[in-house]
Amino acid sequence: MQSPMIRARDATCDDVEALTGLAAQVQTLHAEGRPDLFRPPDGDALREFLAARLADHAIVLIAEDLDGHALGYLLAEVTSRPESPFQLAHTAMYVHHIAVDSTTRRQRVGELLMDEVVERARRASATTVRLDSWSFNTDAHHFFEEQGFAASRIIVERPVDAERPVDAAE
Repeated sequence: MQSPMIRARDATCDDVEALTGLAAQVQTLHAEGRPDLFRPPDGDALREFLAARLADHAIVLIAEDLDGHALGYLLAEVTSRPESPFQLAHTAMYVHHIAVDSTTRRQRVGELLMDEVVERARRASATTVRLDSWSFNTDAHHFFEEQGFAASRIIVERPVDAERPVDAAE
């Protein structure tokens, strides 16, 4: 679904600077939300990472306005798993990153990117689109729910040096 004012297309190496700026916004959010896991944005490292994804022919979409200004991006890949003793064979589109410029949120940029990746998932014979999101990113959770996503599993963690809670009954 293209908007008359916004379009999504495959990113090219000419888009690396714009992608880097968008990735830095999300990396800042992650570094602030989980400073124990995420580094503050490093433009050179982000630029190198994104250029490598483009060279690897990953699915990298960019949303832009009519003047060619980058409004958001999405990085995804098709994953296929063979049947195993535990799971049936399945193919999914996995969204690694989605970023929308902070000045253009709530203007359907993310929706446009998601619609495009869902269409690409269909063409790749994927049965689902998957992604994950950190628990602190509640704005993203709301957006994903609006896009039809529902939690399918929960990952929990415990720092090794954390004390196990004492049961009140003990």
